[in-house]
Amino acid sequence: MVDLKSPEAFQIVLYLVVPGLIAVFVRAQFLTGRMQKHTDAILTYLPISLIYWAMVMIAGLTVKEISEDPRVALLTVFLGPAILGALLGLNARLDLVRGLLRKAKLNPVHPVPTAWDWKFQRTQPQFVLVTMTDGECVAGRYDESSFASSDPTERDIYIEKVLEIQEHGPWKDVGDKGILIRPSEIRYIEFFPANPPNEVSKT
Repeated sequence: MVDLKSPEAFQIVLYLVVPGLIAVFVRAQFLTGRMQKHTDAILTYLPISLIYWAMVMIAGLTVKEISEDPRVALLTVFLGPAILGALLGLNARLDLVRGLLRKAKLNPVHPVPTAWDWKFQRTQPQFVLVTMTDGECVAGRYDESSFASSDPTERDIYIEKVLEIQEHGPWKDVGDKGILIRPSEIRYIEFFPANPPNEVSKT
């Protein structure tokens, strides 16, 4: 166990762990908002910190400049990793590097862990049709005030505007009525990105 009361040990943690921790934390906010336990992720923080410091050195900053100027140290240890984490998060969210690799006939592992997270992190307005475990259907508009859980153990969903399904014709607006659906009640969800369908089978 590292004794953090020692100045040398504290510096080691500050420079080799904290930048990676900050970068991973900020990146997670662009994806599912979840992080590994620190005890499991410590081996992730270290290589990210080392890559970050390599980038800092390539940019021209020296260890002496960082250690002697508290303002430079503050920027490089805290602000720099936050910016790196934001860039990593945007890259993962927009599929930038992965898209380029796929064009090069490579297929890297997707950074988003589940289809649920991938679909619901895209917050553009859309219509949804939720088929319940008892066969009933709930239709509605999933928009900015709707919510889908990012907790893998509790995949509930809140639909901000419920619509009435009609046998023929478009779904009917029934006023300001939302609904919270628990994960145990969901069989599957259909998505309609533009307009609700004119007819929906209830079978």
